[in-house]
Amino acid sequence: MEENVIKNTEAAYFESVTKMFTGNLVLTSNRVLFVGEHARVQFDHGVIGNVIRDKMEKAMGYDKPDEYVINIPLIELQHELKRYGFSKRLVLRDKAGKTYSIQINKKAERDLWPEAIENAKKELS
Repeated sequence: MEENVIKNTEAAYFESVTKMFTGNLVLTSNRVLFVGEHARVQFDHGVIGNVIRDKMEKAMGYDKPDEYVINIPLIELQHELKRYGFSKRLVLRDKAGKTYSIQINKKAERDLWPEAIENAKKELS
């Protein structure tokens, strides 16, 4: 069976309070994928801000960014929209019970993801 991309969007995965990855969330006919790299610190304070940013990034290891990949088959996937502060995040759980909190960048797309995942699961079975 051929694997087709159903939905794709820019998103951010929050591994912990201090570790965030930005990348793409992809829903295919067989699985959900997130591929991203460690988010960078952003400053816009001229030359001094750039020097501070560069030193901070080097100290925090951003000069060698970590890549992160989430690959969950649809059969093993549980999902829900959960409120965090003023926004909602798509919370994914795999078969082992590990949770992945993903913030979708566009609000209009965020609300469509749970339904798209359910439709993909129905087509799979």
